[in-house]
Amino acid sequence: MPSVMGLLEAEELAARQRVEVLREQADRLLAELNEAETDWQELVIAQQRVGRVLAAEHDAESDRQAVADVAASSAGNARAASAVESARPGTVVPRWCQGADPGALAADYQRILSVLADARRHEQPPLTCKQIAERMGIELTPSKIEGVVRSRARRLADRGWAVQTEAGRFMLADGPAGVSSA
Repeated sequence: MPSVMGLLEAEELAARQRVEVLREQADRLLAELNEAETDWQELVIAQQRVGRVLAAEHDAESDRQAVADVAASSAGNARAASAVESARPGTVVPRWCQGADPGALAADYQRILSVLADARRHEQPPLTCKQIAERMGIELTPSKIEGVVRSRARRLADRGWAVQTEAGRFMLADGPAGVSSA
């Protein structure tokens, strides 16, 4: 018959081993938790920084547009249109005004306007971004349609060069129709 002290020692040894295993698991989980929290905090910081940068860019673009609007109203539409700098990649799309030159837009914007002008000449209904991409000869993948066509078409619509319908289709705005034979 085993002694009570021997049984208690065996129970104590089993309990100690279980505690050590659980501590190792807890230490591993705490290390994983710390690593996950660090990753999470870095992502939050990255989002905040990107948000600040984008807000600063938006503010700078708004400031540039406000200056351009003031210059256009004080100097007249024709003079404002001639003040628009020549097209180069990454330039800001100017607001459409009487006498504005589509040649001041970057090439992709000019191509979109050309497709929209062609659709208007042929009395076609507003075009989807996929139809615009197809007519521009762009690869019909979601990234190309969204990144090249939709973002630029929306920017053109925001600046008065094009019109976006409720269904997400685009057509040439009434004002640029006379100058958009690009």
